[in-house]
Amino acid sequence: MVNKVQEKVDQPANLTRVPKKVLERDDFVKLFITQLQYQDPMKPIENHEMALQLAAFNQVDQLSKLNESFENILKFVKAQEFGYAGNLAGKVVKVYGNIGRVEGGQFMGATFELDEPANQAIITIRDSSGKIVRTLALHNLTKGRHKIEWDAKNDQGEQVPDGNYKISIALNDGTDQRVITPEVVGRITSVVFEEGKAKLKVNEDLTINLEDLKEISWR
Repeated sequence: MVNKVQEKVDQPANLTRVPKKVLERDDFVKLFITQLQYQDPMKPIENHEMALQLAAFNQVDQLSKLNESFENILKFVKAQEFGYAGNLAGKVVKVYGNIGRVEGGQFMGATFELDEPANQAIITIRDSSGKIVRTLALHNLTKGRHKIEWDAKNDQGEQVPDGNYKISIALNDGTDQRVITPEVVGRITSVVFEEGKAKLKVNEDLTINLEDLKEISWR
């Protein structure tokens, strides 16, 4: 009789079902009851062992409920974040990027920051096809923030159409040349949800995170 019981203990495979990646609370309860049913009558489970296992089951149950709470909180936070981002649609903002915009015949604006003086800055403005429409040269620049003054006209003095324009800045500080990225003023054209986060489309072509906003105009 003992041998038959021992055989059942040693061969639990016939009790298993399709394996799960994560054991749920009911799974632990079933395993515990099964262990009691098929324990060796000559070596029954000790009371303290039973208490430890029950405590472990309770802890797993609490963790499961805690995880569920965290998931609900995360869903709420995501909904709040997306709702807030949705309210920003159409707002004028300043962001770190190289896509400037012309609206109503006016350049919306851009600036750049220098951590040290530079002899010269060459600002190249291209249209959506990559064609250069305007080149600006600034000289004897001091450390700090500088505004890009563009009248939204090309090198021939003609008004450029409304739309997006790529801005690149090449610095010559006397020893070497380097390229920096400006901060552009643009409009939030849409809100998207990527990688579990709400993201903003600025000037249609520039995708940024909420935390990347430098300035928001609420007018």
